[in-house]
Amino acid sequence: MSTQPKEAPRVGVYICHCGINIAGKVDVVAVAEFAKALPNVAVSREYKFMCSDPGQEMIQQDIREHGLTRIVVASCSPLMHEATFRRATAVGGLNPFFFQMANIREQVSWVTSDRAMATQKAKALVAAAVRRVALNEALEKKSVPVHPDALVVGGGIAGIHAALTLADAGKKVYLVEREPSIGGHMAMFDKTFPTLDCAACILTPKMTQVRAHPNISLLSYSEVEQVDGYVGNFTVKIRRKARSIDETKCTGCGSCVENCVVRNEIRLPLRLEPQVSDEVRACLDEILTRYHRDRGLLVAMLQDIQETYRYLPKEALELLSRELAIPLGQIYAITTFFKAFSLMPRGKCVIQVCTGTACHVRGAQLILEKFERELGISAGETRADLAFTLECVNCLGACALAPVVMVNDEVQRNVSMQTVDEILQRETPCLVKQH
Repeated sequence: MSTQPKEAPRVGVYICHCGINIAGKVDVVAVAEFAKALPNVAVSREYKFMCSDPGQEMIQQDIREHGLTRIVVASCSPLMHEATFRRATAVGGLNPFFFQMANIREQVSWVTSDRAMATQKAKALVAAAVRRVALNEALEKKSVPVHPDALVVGGGIAGIHAALTLADAGKKVYLVEREPSIGGHMAMFDKTFPTLDCAACILTPKMTQVRAHPNISLLSYSEVEQVDGYVGNFTVKIRRKARSIDETKCTGCGSCVENCVVRNEIRLPLRLEPQVSDEVRACLDEILTRYHRDRGLLVAMLQDIQETYRYLPKEALELLSRELAIPLGQIYAITTFFKAFSLMPRGKCVIQVCTGTACHVRGAQLILEKFERELGISAGETRADLAFTLECVNCLGACALAPVVMVNDEVQRNVSMQTVDEILQRETPCLVKQH
């Protein structure tokens, strides 16, 4: 193919009618006559369909017969036929990048109602293309080796899905997450919109797949510091933050937590006596004796405390920490992990409204709002008189009988507005409504 000539370029201009798409608003003949007078234009023609085989052959023949060194086609969008005309230019013997396209369909005829104005605008675009094509340089396509590995930055649900998709396609994937664990914001959600499905039910299997996938290298607690190179050949510098454990030896047993200096700092010093009431002390002594002060039975002890007080009093947890020599932070970690435990006082009657998908579509929200109005509290709150606690739960396992409400340990199925009144009257016959 020819390279950039030293002499003035010889430009061929071709105006397309595009049926009536362009010719219906633009005076194509007038534009072609106008182009003949532009600097460096050696040939100017108009044709009904320039993208057709005869139209492309016209360009190729003129390149050979008139010694054209540049080509301008004024027709439709480059998105449709730029590749077509570059290919025709190359077949004619020119570098395909000596071609320039002017869009006089989408940018002129389709958006201009006045014929004279449309013609004038088409002339302006053609003149601009002629001036620009004279400055085009010969470019050559090159092939370079591409490294197939992929880097995904961010281990949220989007990053996890992208990494799994690439890995399943056979690519080696490096997933970088700046936090100690992947999951992102979705790991903090209870339900997902619009189906209100459990967020953990969607996310957890994908997190497990990432960890087990042979094509994924997970770099958690790490950050990208520098990226160099170009497409297909990047070099990335990643800083892995300091760990407090040897990851190659860790089995996830959790024993190191008991000896962690940072966690132990929040444990009550053994020499200090927690301020607890005689009632709580007597209750704890009985529970500790029953379980022989076995630290491995901590969860069972917490369940007994919860059953006694309907929640876990702070003073009871502090005394339990001292008596069993367990860091208070570790006890709180357990109590906040299991939803069965509550650190706040709960009412004598605990009402749980299921807001899972099946219950939601059958009016659970209206049921919840009625409970809130009648009790004078919002979901997640307890009445000041400790008579009622109102909670939302993801699923009670009775989707076919939705909407479902659990009152203490009794499941109420097919709950209606009338059922709400019946529940409240049954649990508190002399209930005074709070509005």
